[in-house]
Amino acid sequence: MPPKPLVDRQDILEVAIQLVREEGEGSINARSLANALGCSTRPLFRIYRNMDELKADVKTQLDLYYNSFMESRMTETNRLLSQGIAYVEFARKEKRIFNALFMNRTMAGSSLQDIIHAQWNRASIENAKKVTGLPMEEAEMLFIHFWLYSHGIATQIVSNGIDIPMDEVQRLLEHAFARFSIPM
Repeated sequence: MPPKPLVDRQDILEVAIQLVREEGEGSINARSLANALGCSTRPLFRIYRNMDELKADVKTQLDLYYNSFMESRMTETNRLLSQGIAYVEFARKEKRIFNALFMNRTMAGSSLQDIIHAQWNRASIENAKKVTGLPMEEAEMLFIHFWLYSHGIATQIVSNGIDIPMDEVQRLLEHAFARFSIPM
């Protein structure tokens, strides 16, 4: 019976995610992974056909982590507001992962209509409609305005443009939600 491999898929993914967290997604390459794992590059390519396949797995794991983070913080009382707060909190806590997920052409080519109609945004839009009493079209515009505002704060934090404490972020987002909720 051949010996059990010392490095498995889960080990590689954990190390790759840690590299993204500490150094950014550009740090994922065969040499850096092998160094961090304490092995040659051979085990990497025994498990993955190429680096693109490995990076796709890393992206999937980062998406799962992000979704779990967000779902644990969102409330049905005001899902859109809690989503915006959680989004900025994630940006603050995981700057390089946020950068990898949202600032490196992840949504390249998406239109505002694509974002409004994306399945993962519909629950927040439906909840915003219920919370505000706005018609659907205005609830969708509320979502877009609030999402763009939240993303602006998050990207400023990630790029070290500003440092806003979370209590101030919450106040800003509550105010923005109230303003954007006024019928047009």
